[in-house]
Amino acid sequence: MSQKTSKNDQNYFVPGFLQMRRNHYLVIFSLMVIFASLGLLTSFLLKPKYEAESFLITNLNLVQNTNITEVMVDSQLELIGQLMYHPDIIDEVIMLEESAGNQITFAHLKKNSLIERRLMTTVIKVRDESPEIAARIASTWAEVAFDRLNQAYTHALLVSEAQWTITSIEDCQTDPLVVETGFCQNLSPEEVNSLTDEAHDVILAEGPYALGLTKDLQISQYQPASVPTEPIQGARSNLMLAGAMIGLILSLIVFELPFFKDQAEE
Repeated sequence: MSQKTSKNDQNYFVPGFLQMRRNHYLVIFSLMVIFASLGLLTSFLLKPKYEAESFLITNLNLVQNTNITEVMVDSQLELIGQLMYHPDIIDEVIMLEESAGNQITFAHLKKNSLIERRLMTTVIKVRDESPEIAARIASTWAEVAFDRLNQAYTHALLVSEAQWTITSIEDCQTDPLVVETGFCQNLSPEEVNSLTDEAHDVILAEGPYALGLTKDLQISQYQPASVPTEPIQGARSNLMLAGAMIGLILSLIVFELPFFKDQAEE
């Protein structure tokens, strides 16, 4: 009977911290304090980073009962996020930061920024060791993007109008319902050629400046970033907590060492 019990005991694993002797809790306490102190020292060496957010709000005009799909809407909104890194916008942001005494590069800006989309809003997130600089870059970025995209929108209106003209002329030739309209009835072959050529010229001339925008997608406003008060990375309290947790985990491993196992069995 005793032999069977001994055999079963060998098949069971009892964690070392459940077999602690008196004063063994000091090992846990000491390791947690040591690693929390290391976290405190690290906080003096590692500068915290702050994140500021500015917002670019778009307005998309959708016409019901048309062939506009969800993919088309999503692609237009995704375009705004891609245009945030357009050279015209980035160069202006870098120039304004240099005039403020902050020398940055495109690589630095891209590494410390993130463009997100929340429904109809494009969020510009900028991280920096200085909360004031992070807020200034994010606000400048949103303002510059707002001005540049609104300039592009004026060209997009001309392109959209030219495309509408070409589409209307084509409908006059293919759609029986449109043929009977006054616009189609008053069109002569010479006017068709003239309007088509003018529309093509407008598209070729204005298209590069429209940046892919259409008349249905308008940048309505922007919101500058507020100065962040809490760091998102390198906070002293978080580093100390992480150090204490490392000490706790390490103490659980220490109790599995043969030295502590032998003491627990005595």
